[in-house]
This record gives sequence, C-alpha cells and structure tokens, in this order.
Amino acid sequence: MSGKAYLEEIKINLKAGRNQHRMGQNLLGAFGYVRRRATAIAEINDTLEELGLTATPSITSGMPLKTPRIIFGLKKAITDTASTAQTSEETDATGTSAMLDAQAEDAEDDDINPPEPIFRVAELASATLAVECISPNASIKSAYTTMRLKKYSQLVVASGKQPSRSDIKGIISFQSIAKAMMNGEPNTVRDCIDDNVSYVELHDDLKNVVSQLESNEVVLVIGVNGRQRGRLQGIVTAWDLAEEFAKLADPFKRIEEIESRLRNLLETRIGKQKVVEFLGDQDTSGDNSISDLEELTIGALQRVLDYPEHWDKLNVAFDRKVFISALDEVRDYRNRLMHFRDPLSEDEMTLLTNFCDTVREIPL
Repeated sequence: MSGKAYLEEIKINLKAGRNQHRMGQNLLGAFGYVRRRATAIAEINDTLEELGLTATPSITSGMPLKTPRIIFGLKKAITDTASTAQTSEETDATGTSAMLDAQAEDAEDDDINPPEPIFRVAELASATLAVECISPNASIKSAYTTMRLKKYSQLVVASGKQPSRSDIKGIISFQSIAKAMMNGEPNTVRDCIDDNVSYVELHDDLKNVVSQLESNEVVLVIGVNGRQRGRLQGIVTAWDLAEEFAKLADPFKRIEEIESRLRNLLETRIGKQKVVEFLGDQDTSGDNSISDLEELTIGALQRVLDYPEHWDKLNVAFDRKVFISALDEVRDYRNRLMHFRDPLSEDEMTLLTNFCDTVREIPL
C-alpha cells in the first residue's frame, strides 16, 4: 500500500463517521520512510493537502512516533453564515471532543498490520543536498579547480542547477580526466565525461545504492514527486554511506558499554541469582524469564536498579531517581537507533557521553 492509498483509506473511514488515529512511525512507514526527514514531512503534508485531510498534531520534524497518536480529520469548506459564525469556544470544544473520542477508540482503528519501514535512499542526508553541476562546454581547468577548491571528487555534467535526468550527460572526475589525457589531449569537460552513471529514486531501498556503488563511483538521486519529479536531487558516494553509519557507531558503542558495565555491577554487588529471582517474581506471565545477566535489556536493568534495596547495595554517591531517569533516556536512544529513526542530536549525544562517563566512575 502506498502512502497516498494509506491516507485515502483513512479518509474513507472518516467519511463513514469513524475516528481515525495512527502512530507517527506507521504513517512514515506507509510513505516508505523511517526518519522524520524534510523530504518525508513535505511529501506527507502535500498528500494530506491533496486529499483534504488534517492532522493533529501537525506533521513536522517534531511529530510523535508513538504516543500521543496523530489524529486525522476532514477539512470542511465553510459555505454558510452559521458555519462562519462558529465561536472559537465551539471549535475548541469540538477539537477536544474529537481528541478524546479518538483516544477512546479501541485498537481496531490502529494499523492491524502496520507497514514495515525500510531504509530508503531519502534517509541519507546527501540524497537531498544541492549538487554541483558543470556545463559540458566548460574547460577542464575550470572543472579541476572547482573540484580542488570544494573538495569534490566529481561533478555532474549538465546545464542548469537542477537538471532533469534526460539533461544529465554524465560526470567528470579526477579519474575520468586522467583517462581522457591518456587517450589524447582533452580541452573541455565534454572530452572527459564518464557516461556510465547509475541512478536511483528517493523512494528506492538503500540496498540498491549499496549494490551500485560496487561498480560506480557515485549514484545520482532523482526526485519522484511534484515539481521535483525526474530532477536531480542529490548524489551519494561510498563516503556518504560510511559517514551516515559512522554516526550510529559511536552511540551504539557507548550504549553497549553502559549495558555491559551495569550488568557486571549487578553481578558483583547483588548477585546473579538474586537478580534472576527478582525479575522472575515481577514477570507474572513467565514468558520472559531471564536465566543469564547477558540477557538483561536496559528496561530490565532499570527495574533492578530502581528497587531501593538493590540501589543501596551498590553503595554509590548518585541519586537513584536522577540516575534511573537518565538511564531511561539512554533506553529511548537505543530504541530509536535500533529502528533507524532520528539520529541523536548534539545535546542528546552529550547526555549519552556524560552518562557513559558516569557509569565508568563506578568501580566494579
């Protein structure tokens, strides 16, 4: 099901008088995204506008992914004096009532089988960054100087700032220049074009980029919606992929260290058997019994450490509630990173680093 079809189904239900609310992550997934990138936000809002739908809260970079849920409504054209005269108090009351009704709806209004999001090309920052283009009639010196000054490894050969796919002649790179010089005396960019160029669309699965970069220096990204359809949107290199996933590596390493140190701390200060028994007593279903401390999730670590008797045994100088609150932030960061949602902000990365340093201070 496409993103538009997903919203069309919501519209049908609204017209039938059924309240509609969805989790933000499922809405993103329907459009083929996992992060709240500007590209995703713009596409969803354009489709909402096209279908005459509203969303509360608004679809922005700060939209909720889980709770509170996003509530959908129909835009109503005001055609009579009575409608125009509706007071702000009535509007507020209607909105509040709709919110409460939507929250009271049972799970049947939620996605029974929510779409499984995959990592799309549009999730890469470089996929929607302005691309440097150069005319095929430009001199080689001009191309070479531009690449050196701006530290580009290649330029797209095309006229205009955002050419259509059909207007792109290829790319020029240091490699293509060297190859042309070995076969003659090139003078212009046209003489050094590498026309073996790969293309992907913003909606494509990222694995398409990975496979194409095995045999190409770069992959050009083409738009798929509105005025950007068929036009150059960005360029992806192996460096871009490495940089994107390097952003995930550092926080993952810190989270892993936090988990490992806290597990060791519980084993030395409380004891494996007591921790296992404590969690077993809390798990009334018996479905998630822990037999080894290596199986402890951050959530389980929170429950064990938040128990006053356990905390006292740690004999640390930190306040229990403040420490557990910070650990809960770490748990949220881990969940976001595991599902390739939003990358950590600078402030969040600072908090994670500080918490990791704090845990290191606790002797094992």
